[in-house]
Parts: sequence; C-alpha cells; structure tokens
Amino acid sequence: MNRRFVMILLALTIAGVAAVWTGPALAWGDLGHEVIALIAYKHLTPAARAKVDALLASDPDTLTPPDFASRATWADKYRLSHRETAAWHFVDIEIDRPDLAAACSGFPASPPHAASQGPAQDCVVDKIDEFAAELRDPASPIPERLLALKFLIHFVGDMHQPLHAADHHDRGGNCVKLEPSPDGDVTNLHAFWDVTTVKALGSSPRDIAAKLDAQITPADVKRWNAGTTREWAMESFRLGVRDAYKLRSRPTCGQIGAITLSPIYQATAEADATHQLSLAGIRLAYVLNVALGRAGR
Repeated sequence: MNRRFVMILLALTIAGVAAVWTGPALAWGDLGHEVIALIAYKHLTPAARAKVDALLASDPDTLTPPDFASRATWADKYRLSHRETAAWHFVDIEIDRPDLAAACSGFPASPPHAASQGPAQDCVVDKIDEFAAELRDPASPIPERLLALKFLIHFVGDMHQPLHAADHHDRGGNCVKLEPSPDGDVTNLHAFWDVTTVKALGSSPRDIAAKLDAQITPADVKRWNAGTTREWAMESFRLGVRDAYKLRSRPTCGQIGAITLSPIYQATAEADATHQLSLAGIRLAYVLNVALGRAGR
C-alpha cells in the first residue's frame, strides 16, 4: 500500500476518533432541561418565584428566550463560546475506581471574586454549591446572581443524568457507539440517555412536565429533598453503574467499539429518565427555595 495513502488514512482515523472524544456531552438535551425547569417552577415558593421572575426580567442576555424554562438551556449555549465552563456540567466518577473527590479535581476552593470565573477544572457538584451560595447572598452583584441562577437551573438537571456522574473511561458514554441507532438519529450511549429516553415521553415539555408532576406526592418531595449535593451526585453515580453501564461490553475511548441496546435496556433507561427528570425538578426547586425563599412545597 502506498505510504502516502497510509498516512492520509491514519490522519483521517485519528481525526474521526478525536471528533468522538471532543463532541459535546449535553445532559438531557433542551427537551429534558425544559421539563425539569417546568416541574421546578411549579414547586417554587411564592417568595422564591417572585425573586426568580424579577432576576430573569432584568437579564439583557439574548442567548435564549428569557423565560425560566428556556433559561434552563442557557448554560449549554453559553459554553459553546466559553469552553472554560465545559467541565462544570458533569462529575465523571469512574465505575472501576469510584472517587468523588478525584472526579471533582479535589474540590478546588471557590474563587474569591466570583464563582463564574472558574477554575475551569471543577465539577457540577462544586459549582451547584458555589452558585447556590452566591444566589443566597444578597451582597452578590446582580450580574453574578443572574449567572448563578442560570447555571443552577441547568446544572441541577445535569447532575441527575446518570452518565454525567458515572464514567468508564468513555466520556460518560460519548465514546460508545450504538449500532443500530435506537431512533435513527442518536449514535452514542450518552446521547441515548440525553435525548432518546426523553423523546419517548413526548415532544412537548409542558405536557411531559404536567404528566410527571401529577405523579409526584408530598412524601416524594420530602424524601427527595433530603441529603447533600454530594450525596445526590453519588446517587446518580449508583444509578449509572446499575443501569446505564449494564452492557454486554464496555468500550472505552481508548478501545472504540459499538454495542446494541436490548429492548429491556431501553425500557429500563426510559423508566430511569422519567424518575430522574422528576427528581431533578423537585431538587432544583428546593435549591432555589433555600437560596431565595422559604423551602417547601
């Protein structure tokens, strides 16, 4: 084989693998994040809702529409031009060597100036706590409080996607190719959990949110709001180990491979997504209620 041809082929292969590695790792997609936000908004206290509405009304940012549900997708759009925020969307706890602190870069200290300024090597657990503290502090400048609110609306949802907490050296399933594609569009395991599981519930975020919220009981709310952010992350991790990585083989980014999802696997994933969307909505409301008003249903 011609040496030049071999070199070209090798370069194309490396480029293709790099594309897999560097592609976006979005949690839930716009549909899922909007569902979570709509559930959360219903469970805000009057005081918290009034403060949220006032903050969002003062925001000149046009990256997304200004309503609460649309702002739930803001952080994904923002990171396209602010790559320093990319690692804040997840906490990749390795399933063969679980270490929350290592996955969160040792829980770096909150910057003295503003949580929105870094550091880049941080994780979703730390950022939720940092932004919640900023939102709770009335001395925080309004522009920073707005950023804190918009990041929180998104990040609490991110943490409840199992493949944003569990990892097997595969970028949370981004390096695991699916053959065939479950819906003809999604091509990797991470995207399946982000998009396909939510699309199975419908196409309207308001209809899905109303359906899920109707099944949430006061006992659920009380039980789900217990625990810390770190405990919630480990809960998502355990779900990822139990269900998301219940695969016949586990390709990694270093050993690219394809898998086929069984009907049982897909049904389990859809049930998990239903629960996690509801859970994230209630917990997002709780975080904002604690920060901006009395917590409660």
